[in-house]
Amino acid sequence: MQCRTKAGEEVDGVAVLLSACTMPAAAPTGGSAAPAASGGTIELLYMTHNHAQSIPVNEAIIAEFEAAHPNVKIIFDNAPHSNFEQKVLTAFAGGTGPDVFWMGDWMIPQLVRNGIVAPVDPTAFGVQTQEEFIALFEPGSLDAFTVDGKVYTGGVSEYNTFSLIYDKDDFAEAGIEPLSKDTPITWEELADIAAKLTRRDGDRVTRIGMEWPYQVPIWTVLVQEPMLRQLGGELINPETDMPDFTQEAMVKVMEYVQNLRTIGAIDPALDQNLLDDLANDRTSIIIGGPWAAKPLNDINPDLNWDTAPLPQFADAVDRVTTLYAWAWFVSGRTSPEKQKVAWEFVNLLTSKQQEWWDKVGYVQARKANIDGMTLPEYYAQADARLATIFADYPYGKFEFRSPYYFELSDIWTRAQDRVLQGEDVRTVLQEAQAQAEQAVSQ
Repeated sequence: MQCRTKAGEEVDGVAVLLSACTMPAAAPTGGSAAPAASGGTIELLYMTHNHAQSIPVNEAIIAEFEAAHPNVKIIFDNAPHSNFEQKVLTAFAGGTGPDVFWMGDWMIPQLVRNGIVAPVDPTAFGVQTQEEFIALFEPGSLDAFTVDGKVYTGGVSEYNTFSLIYDKDDFAEAGIEPLSKDTPITWEELADIAAKLTRRDGDRVTRIGMEWPYQVPIWTVLVQEPMLRQLGGELINPETDMPDFTQEAMVKVMEYVQNLRTIGAIDPALDQNLLDDLANDRTSIIIGGPWAAKPLNDINPDLNWDTAPLPQFADAVDRVTTLYAWAWFVSGRTSPEKQKVAWEFVNLLTSKQQEWWDKVGYVQARKANIDGMTLPEYYAQADARLATIFADYPYGKFEFRSPYYFELSDIWTRAQDRVLQGEDVRTVLQEAQAQAEQAVSQ
């Protein structure tokens, strides 16, 4: 299933992704949890990836919930983003999966097929029906988490698109004009700009023009799938429901990525940490979402960063950006007793829209009214530089849907690695296609 966001209102000149609407009757966030059958403590394992700014917010919400539910103990486990999905899946395979966890929309087919996630319990959110629960959230925001009419999340923790974020001082140093805030440049133009921004001290590169996390499979998809779609391609052929790595649009995308490496615009060997690298002048351009603003300002308050729309190929069939969301899930394999408490905990997590934005920079999808402002109005006043990122949302498409997402994204990443090492693009993609066909046939 592919979805688009609903276009949002323009608030103070800022196009935001969310509709301007008032908060419905507040759902309860406290109450008494059901007692454990033995009369003892109910223990929940809560797992997330470890985005630094999110950890203290999670810890504070856990403390609030435990204070209101003295018979509940929440164990908080967070793992590096690069291997988080695999850690969760491995935990479930071993029989020790979490009771509450983050996971991305791209994993929904696999999670539902394997009974890992439970359908939402609307009563934990102060409503009686699934329709009333859906009404608590922005239109369309739960589409990616709905399978056969059932919603399998308690709310979206991060609602994201990707745009360009760059260091204006590096542009000025290289004699390059700031990028348009409204009109996307082409990927071809970006390649030339990034190559000019690369800085060397003799044979040593001290700053690379552009960067993304090359070894993380989801990033491979998030960066390159919009390119593929701009050229009219889809990784999963809609007619055969099979992956297609050898289509001409994919060849062009991988040739473009290979050229970035050839001209010195990117270098995977220099990738240390995406946000740290931009903040500390090890790269000039990154691809990222609204979540980047808060940590960039924290890491380097003097960084003169700005944003630009995600580029489009010169011969693009359509303007396309990426769209992805992390969300909160409750295990479909834990006991009904734990599920009840877990959904109450998720309700509290999703009711902290202001904290998630102010302290972490996570765009939320659950409606809210903050100091007399709708959530879109509240976001709009935070940082004018984010207006460009918000304006990219209406062009977003969710990632491809497949129960073999993990295998296919890994195959795509391995193909990218080989292409960046200079191997023939068509040969690499033919071998990737064979691997993909084998993966989905198992």
